Amino acid sequence: MKEEIKGKDREKFHTSRVKRAEEEKRRKLAKRIAAQQQKMQNGDVGEEITSAMEKIILDTIGEEVHLSEKTVKKQSEVKGPENPEEKQIEEKEAEKPEEKQTEGKEAEKPEEKQTEEKEAEKPEEKQTEEKEAEKPEEKQTEEKEAEKPEEKQTEEKETEKPEEKQTEEKEAEKPEEKQTEEKEAEKPEEKQTEEKEAEKIQEPEKPSVEIQNIPESGKKINKKKLYSGIAGAAVLVCVAAYGAGTYYYKDRLFKGTSINHVVCSNQTAESAESRIRKYVEDYKLEIKFRDDQVREIQGKDIDYKYVSNGFVQTVIDEQNPFLWIKGYLGSTEYETDHSVEFDEAALKGQLYALDCMQAQNMEAPVDAQIAYQENQFVIQEEVQGTTVKGEILLAAVEEAANNGEKSVVVEDTGAYETPSVLKEDATLSHQKDVWNSCATVSVTYTFGDKQETLDGMTVKDWMTYDEVGNYVENKEGLMANITSYVSELANTYNTVGRDRTITRTATGEPVTISGGSYGFRIDQQKEAEQLYEDIMNHTVTTREPAYASTAVSYGENDIGNTYVEVDLSYQHLWFYKEGTLIMDTDFVSGTYYESGRRTPSGSYALMYKQKDQVLRGTRQPDGTYEYESPVKYWMPFNGGIGFHDASWRGSFGGSIYLYSGSHGCINLPTSAAATLYENIEAGCPVLCFY
Repeated sequence: MKEEIKGKDREKFHTSRVKRAEEEKRRKLAKRIAAQQQKMQNGDVGEEITSAMEKIILDTIGEEVHLSEKTVKKQSEVKGPENPEEKQIEEKEAEKPEEKQTEGKEAEKPEEKQTEEKEAEKPEEKQTEEKEAEKPEEKQTEEKEAEKPEEKQTEEKETEKPEEKQTEEKEAEKPEEKQTEEKEAEKPEEKQTEEKEAEKIQEPEKPSVEIQNIPESGKKINKKKLYSGIAGAAVLVCVAAYGAGTYYYKDRLFKGTSINHVVCSNQTAESAESRIRKYVEDYKLEIKFRDDQVREIQGKDIDYKYVSNGFVQTVIDEQNPFLWIKGYLGSTEYETDHSVEFDEAALKGQLYALDCMQAQNMEAPVDAQIAYQENQFVIQEEVQGTTVKGEILLAAVEEAANNGEKSVVVEDTGAYETPSVLKEDATLSHQKDVWNSCATVSVTYTFGDKQETLDGMTVKDWMTYDEVGNYVENKEGLMANITSYVSELANTYNTVGRDRTITRTATGEPVTISGGSYGFRIDQQKEAEQLYEDIMNHTVTTREPAYASTAVSYGENDIGNTYVEVDLSYQHLWFYKEGTLIMDTDFVSGTYYESGRRTPSGSYALMYKQKDQVLRGTRQPDGTYEYESPVKYWMPFNGGIGFHDASWRGSFGGSIYLYSGSHGCINLPTSAAATLYENIEAGCPVLCFY
C-alpha cells in the first residue's frame, strides 16, 4: 500500500512539473513576441517582419511536434491488460488521508523525481517494468538479481548512457513503486482529471502559445487537441505579426512601392521625397539630331530643382495599413507629373549654343526633282536637310524639362524644315513620263580635253506642252532653241581671231598677235541641222561640232610647233617644222604707206599651195587687169594674199616695203619660195605681226 501511495504522489508531482514547464514556455514566447513588437514600433524592423514572425512560429511548432512525437512513441510501447482487483484497491487507497499525506511527502523525494523524468524518455524499460509488475514472483527474483555484480556489469555494457544506467539501478531496487505507477496510469478517473487539466492549459491567459500537457506513459494522446494547440499558437503569432506590420506601415509606403521609377519601399514621406529629389535633380537632357548627332544639356547648367507636389504623402494617406501584406505579394508603380523649377533663359542659351544649332552647320532641304540618269528621266528623292526651326525646338525642350523627360528627338518635334515637293508628287511623276517620251537624247561635244553635254534635262525645256503638261510637236520652236544653243556653243569654243602670244625670233621677246582667221570656228547652221536630227532620233552620241575652220590643236597654244613667223617690221620670216627651223629669208611685203596695199597682221592658216599661176590685180572697166604677174609657187593664206616668188625684184628686206612694197603679198626670192613650197602644207599657221 505504501508503494501505491508513493506512485500516486509521483504522478501528481509529475503533473505539477509539466504545468510549470508549460508556463515557463508561455512566458518565454510572450517575451519574444513583445520584443519583436517593440522593435517594429521603434522603426527598427522593416522587411524582416515576416521572416522574424515565421521563425517564431516554426520554433514553436517544432517544439510541439517534438514533444508529441515522444509521447506517441511512449504510448505505443506501453502494453498489458488492466487488473480490476488492483483498480478497486487503488480507489480505496485513494480515499485514505494517511496515504494522501504519504503521497505529498513522496512527491518531494528528489530521487523519485529524477527517476520519473528519465522514465519518460525510456519506453523500452517501461514496457519491461509493466510486465514485471504483473508477476510478483519475477519481481522478487529481479530484486535479488539486481544485487548480483555479474548482471550489473552486463547492464552497464548494454547501456552506454550513464543516465539510463542510474535509472535502471534505481528502478531495479523499487519494484513496488513501479507497480503502483503502472496501475495508477490505468485509472479512468485520474485520466479524466488530467484531460481537463490539459484543456485548462490550452486556454490562453496571455497572447502566447499554449503547450498541451504531456500525458504519462500508458495514456492515450488527444491528437485533435494537440494540433488545435499548434494551430492556435500559429494564429497568435500571425496576428501579432500582422498587428505589428499594421502599426509599422501606418506612416510608411508599402514594400514594393515605386514612384516615377524611384524605389520607395518602407519609406516615410520625408525619406521618399529625399530619394525622389536626388533622382530628379541628377538630370540631363539628351537632344537627338539627324545623322546620329546627340547633344546633352546638364541639369546643373540650368539650375534644375525638384519641387514636391505632396503626392508621396497622398499615397501614404490613401494606403490602408491593414493591407500592408500585399506589398510582399507584388510591386506597385506610381506615375505622377512631379514639379520642377529651372532657369528658362539658361536653357535657351544652352540650346542655341549647340554646334548643331549653328547656321553654318545646317544643310537646307532640297525638293524632289526629275534627273536625267543613264539616258532616261528619273525622280530624284528629296533631301530633308538639317535646318532647325529654333523656336519650335526650344518649346519642345522646355516641355521635356518640365516633365522630367530624359531625351528629345528633334525629328519628332517637327522642328526641321521640310522640302515642299516629295518624290511621291503626282505632277512630278507625269512630267517624268512625258519627258521620257520626247526628250531622251544625249549629245556630248568634244573640244580637245574639254566636253560639253547636251541631254534631256536641257532638251525637255525646248519642247512645247499643253495646259496639262503633254508634249506638243513644234519644230520652229525647237529649232529656235537649237540655234540659240549652237550660237552659245560657238561663242564659248570658237578660237578664230583671239590673241596668241609667241616668242619673237628676231628679239627673243614675247609678242602678241591679234586678229586673223586662224582657229576653230563652228559652222552654226550646219551644226543646228545635225542637232535637230539627233534630238528627233533620241540619239546618244559623242562627237565634234560641225566646223567652218579648225586649228592644229585645242588649248592655249593652238598653233602647235609647226608654223611660219612673218615679222613685218624686220621684213624677215622663219619657218619652223616640228619645232625645227627649216628656213628663213628676207621678203618684201605690201606697201606700208598705202593702206590699201599694206599687209594685215594676224594669225592665219595656209589655204592651199599651187605652182605656175598668174596673179592678177583688180579688173579694169576695159576688161584688162591692174596687173598680171606669172609665178612658179603660189601659197595663199589670207584671201588673195599669200607667199610667192618675185623674180622681178633684185633685192628683199630692209625698208623697201615702206614705199615700194607689193600689193599685199609676201614676195620671196625664188629659191626661198621653192624651199617653202616643198615643206609647207595646207592648214599650217601663218603668224603676221609688226
